[in-house]
Amino acid sequence: MSIGRPRDAARDRAILVATLDLLAEAGYPALRIDEVARRAGVAKTTIYRRWPSKGEMVLDAIAAQLGDRSIEETGDPLHDLRRLLEVTYERLAETVAGRALPALAAEIMGDAGLAEEYRRRFVHPLRERARALIGRAIDQGLLRSDVDPDLLMDAVAGPSLYRPIALGVPAPAGSASAVFDLVIHGARNH
Repeated sequence: MSIGRPRDAARDRAILVATLDLLAEAGYPALRIDEVARRAGVAKTTIYRRWPSKGEMVLDAIAAQLGDRSIEETGDPLHDLRRLLEVTYERLAETVAGRALPALAAEIMGDAGLAEEYRRRFVHPLRERARALIGRAIDQGLLRSDVDPDLLMDAVAGPSLYRPIALGVPAPAGSASAVFDLVIHGARNH
């Protein structure tokens, strides 16, 4: 049996919005719980009761803004893979959370537990969906049978992370199709 008041969803939203705002302004290293609390209009203890660490709070804020990244499958695995990449690139380019995600990934790699949580929530689901679509494309003869699904996924998703981390600029949302065409051309079963 739980004692006390139920969690206030409005407070949770205010905390997550404040987290994203501060993440956009100062980046992950400069993000401070006391400033999030001040912006959200809550006590620091309210935040600590909800999240055991700054990193977990940030991951929740990013997940809340990115939302569901699933696509409706059409039966054409290459079309569906293209659409999955377009949605991913769009979310990374067009949201505060998406723009913060690549840099955050680089920052949290020093924390093994948080890095694994990041991979579990953001990387593995995308890779699993893409791997399944690539497998179907191979089975249907649309891609060569010797194509490594993991390497193909790395090649098409890589620019969405490389550009923000190495160059300091987001990968344009529209570049997903161009990257897809360039990479898939070499993997096609001609």
